[in-house]
Amino acid sequence: MTTTRTLINPPAARPAELCESHGHLPWLGKALSMLSLEGCTSVHESLDRIAARAATMIPDAWLQVHSARYEGWNERRWMTRDELDRATGARPTLVMSFDHHAVFANSAALAAASIDRSTPDPAGGIIERVSSGPNSGEPTGLLLEAAAFSTWAVAPEPPESRRQAQITAALDHLAALGFKEMHDLASPHWLGPLLAMLERENRLPLRVGLYGLLDDIEAIAATRTTWESPRVRLLGGKIFTDGTLNSRTAWVLEPYAESPPDLRHGKPLMTPRQITDSAEKCLRLNLGLAMHAIGDGAVRACLDGIASLPSSLRLSFSPSLPIRIEHAELIAPADIPRFAELGVTASVQPCHLLADIEALHRAVPGQLDRVMPWKSLINSGLMPGKTLLFGSDVPIVRANPEDSIEAAVSRRRPEMHERDAIHATEAIDQATAWACFGTRMV
Repeated sequence: MTTTRTLINPPAARPAELCESHGHLPWLGKALSMLSLEGCTSVHESLDRIAARAATMIPDAWLQVHSARYEGWNERRWMTRDELDRATGARPTLVMSFDHHAVFANSAALAAASIDRSTPDPAGGIIERVSSGPNSGEPTGLLLEAAAFSTWAVAPEPPESRRQAQITAALDHLAALGFKEMHDLASPHWLGPLLAMLERENRLPLRVGLYGLLDDIEAIAATRTTWESPRVRLLGGKIFTDGTLNSRTAWVLEPYAESPPDLRHGKPLMTPRQITDSAEKCLRLNLGLAMHAIGDGAVRACLDGIASLPSSLRLSFSPSLPIRIEHAELIAPADIPRFAELGVTASVQPCHLLADIEALHRAVPGQLDRVMPWKSLINSGLMPGKTLLFGSDVPIVRANPEDSIEAAVSRRRPEMHERDAIHATEAIDQATAWACFGTRMV
């Protein structure tokens, strides 16, 4: 998150107030003190960094690592379970992919999570297994989606006494980047009360809007009157309708050019009917809804789900009560105008273009004209800073807003030739890009 980058287009004067529309305060607070694999260029460099950290830790402590991006490693593969075991020994170790939708576990961590050859895949998750030979059926160590989340949760959580310090560190990190507001996606039940306490103590440097997971939203909403204020607000619920491009679990309409056989179209996690029900639940609580949807199949399912809402509920959409699709990295051309037609907000992270270039070329080389069509969304009626919002998904990638400005304007990394830009006709100008970071809470 501290990596520097020379910009192709040095940013123009930016607005006085910026909003980070998609971030994760608890995750950022933890990540600031965790081992990061950001910048690693190979499996072996990653293993060396892991082994060095493992050697400094007290016995029996879990090692949790983040920002593994195997698409950017020379070998273009995950480490093997044996390789990770040699680097960590008996210390339970979990290596999180940079997009947080895949985890690689060593043998000690798999044992602690009770995962072996007889363990079935959880609903919405995949335990990758050896496909042939004497170890056929044995978990390789790679866990996707729900299997990754549940295994990561087995590691001991920091004590509650550390939460305040971690959240304060995350808030200060964002404030130092110039943000005056941020929206936290997948907020735990304790976050609102903690932020309210910081506000009372005059230690809250920016406004925060919260989106709680759908399963928890009723319980969170029941307490909101005890902690809400103009600077700390519950904005809505959060659902996941697919996974990510790097793990090939993003739900795509056309089959991936390169993927495991059972992930040719990714991993759909919800049906349009379930999406409709989720939106109804939140709107009846006077809350919005944020829908994670990266692939064009997931985006279409979200739009179909919202289209099926009773018209009386659709009329309740507003900037203060939005129905948002988060990410929308691929959008089929026919679905672009449906955002404005249905009153759906696009909450996107242009900086992901810089991180996902390899994955896009390998996974969807024939679909690059569907990648992040921001100009078309604007031309179809979305309004920068109102219904087209920019964020970073920090700590998935760093929160520096200049990264998203660069991606939105140039559609490529600085070291790339202009001809290698991804879907260059969708580039927007700097003033429009900065407007997408405008603040929302009132």
